[in-house]
Amino acid sequence: MKNFNSHRVFKRNEKEPNPKGEYVLYWMQINRRFHYNFALEYAIGWANKLDKPLLILEAFSCDYPWATDRSHMFMMQGMKEHLEYAQDQDLNYVSFVEEKPDQYEKLLKDLSAKASVLVTDEYPVFIMRKRNETYPKEIDLPYYTVDSNGLIPLGLTDKDPYSAYFFRKIMQKNFVEAYTNPPQKNPLGEIQNKRKIDLPDSIFSNIPDAGEALNNISEFISELDIDHSVKPIDWHGGRSAALGMMRQFIKDGLKVYDEKRNHPDEKKTSQLSPWLHFGKISEYEIVKAVLEHQPDGWDLNSITFNKGSTGGFFNGDPNIDGFLDEVITWREVGFHFAHHRPDYDKFESLPDWVQKSMDKHRDDPREFIYSYEELEQSKTHDDIWNAAQTQLREDGIIHNYLRMLWGKKVIQWTPDPETALEYLIKLNNTYAIDGRDPNSYSGIFWCFGRFDRAWQERPIFGKLRYMTSESTRKKVKLKQYLNQYGNQKSLL
Repeated sequence: MKNFNSHRVFKRNEKEPNPKGEYVLYWMQINRRFHYNFALEYAIGWANKLDKPLLILEAFSCDYPWATDRSHMFMMQGMKEHLEYAQDQDLNYVSFVEEKPDQYEKLLKDLSAKASVLVTDEYPVFIMRKRNETYPKEIDLPYYTVDSNGLIPLGLTDKDPYSAYFFRKIMQKNFVEAYTNPPQKNPLGEIQNKRKIDLPDSIFSNIPDAGEALNNISEFISELDIDHSVKPIDWHGGRSAALGMMRQFIKDGLKVYDEKRNHPDEKKTSQLSPWLHFGKISEYEIVKAVLEHQPDGWDLNSITFNKGSTGGFFNGDPNIDGFLDEVITWREVGFHFAHHRPDYDKFESLPDWVQKSMDKHRDDPREFIYSYEELEQSKTHDDIWNAAQTQLREDGIIHNYLRMLWGKKVIQWTPDPETALEYLIKLNNTYAIDGRDPNSYSGIFWCFGRFDRAWQERPIFGKLRYMTSESTRKKVKLKQYLNQYGNQKSLL
């Protein structure tokens, strides 16, 4: 019988292990953690099989779309924490932050040339997807990608899920098996060959010293050719901060999640998405920590498959049930969609009914049309929208409920749906600390009907779900939120 976690492993070429290789290389691209990491676990398995030491490479490029001080600071803070941990644990670990384009690729190829096998992270979007599609053809050793993104392995689905309901049925059928086949908490403890790897100095010639860069992050970033207008946020990018945020949410927000999550003033959402995006914390350990707070007497036998409905599956605290549906179903449906659809970020990936409906209303008159720059700087007539965009621009996040309104209004205020999509992707991926993520694309494309159904037909929106600032003002608590973020002057 096929091991359940084998659905997480993807062999990207048909090469044989390099017999002259000195080590197994684990290239840490996106799931950047030493704990609860299937890819790291798989790389260690290869190292033990071949009786080789393991070399871990964690690097960061300067030459990627939407590169900003914000994303660099958050990432490098996490890398500094990793470097200190690796030195303390005496790991074979290479940390590197690119100063000029192509340095990263050269280092990767130099390290690969001395490896027996390469293992890296499976990730269905952005530059990681492109690397995993092209690099296996360029190296002469086995190239494996391993899915450590969520609970339900990407290899379990055979097509893109068209709705959360459809994916929820898959999740419900496989949850118990996935949960009871978890990643190891500390896979590094399984390494058998702990020989220190002596890498030649020539590999590191003409590239910046990682320790110096990570000890002077602000100074290092200031010299890069990236967008310096998007400033760092207050949150720290390390795993310790992620674990702290999780504990804080469980203490202060979990038990009132269903009642208060949609109210910006209440601040009861988990706010874990930045660390989930950069892989500092695993979805499994969040789910595990949350399930430990189910009522007394609850266990996995309490779970009942209910054909994809949102309620009555976990059969525990409804706040916990609601949160788990968000963190598993709604987060992972985007990963599985993008895994099967290379056009995940294109207008043409939307359902046929959406494209036909929006095309029908393409020339509908619009009362307001804003440029990208006006939207970027929160210069619209709508104070709630301005506040949401200001939160995104200044803090790198948008409250979950307001993110939906934020996207819907841009559809209404741009000349055509393609322009709206372009603006939303650019705004999100430039400013959101959790941008460039499958979950980000799910949130944006949901505003255009992905994972949704047809509704009453209206001007501009066609059969898309409709949202207004007026109804939002009546439904959710916003007073404190608008006081904090609503200081931008709305256009009259």
